[in-house]
Amino acid sequence: MKLFSIFLAVGFLAVLFQTTLLHLLPLGGVVPDLVLVLCVYLGLNHPTVGSVLGAFILGYSVDVFSSPVTGLHAFALSLVFLVVYVSSHWIWVRSPFLSSAVVFFASWIKGTALILLGNLFLARNGLEFAGFLRHIFFDSLAAALLAPIVFFGLSRVKTYLEGSRITF
Repeated sequence: MKLFSIFLAVGFLAVLFQTTLLHLLPLGGVVPDLVLVLCVYLGLNHPTVGSVLGAFILGYSVDVFSSPVTGLHAFALSLVFLVVYVSSHWIWVRSPFLSSAVVFFASWIKGTALILLGNLFLARNGLEFAGFLRHIFFDSLAAALLAPIVFFGLSRVKTYLEGSRITF
């Protein structure tokens, strides 16, 4: 229950930062996807039904706060969780470099799902492919660079909670 509370708080802060504060940074439109990093962490380290529900709720929270179509991010993050969970059975991902690579490719999966479904539901006229690739690449790179820091922090909190005798 303590771990669930920590993930809930971290998820809330990730959604808050991603939908508000990170857009204010002068990064040229690049916004690191903290919610995606948390979703990948859950898929790699906590493949449970609660984590699937958590990934969906994280995506739905992003939809509520910043998406014109409700359900796009919820679907995309659920898809990312599924792909990461399935791939984690074949690839042993414990190093920071490999976790960054997983986040990088997961960001591409999420971006592609968002673009394809967004064009389907929003009925936009055409897709600027070069702009799409550039935007997804830089967002993926930013998320991949932050992934080892977030993974390290979450694993330290998990280790601390597992070793502590304090109950909530």
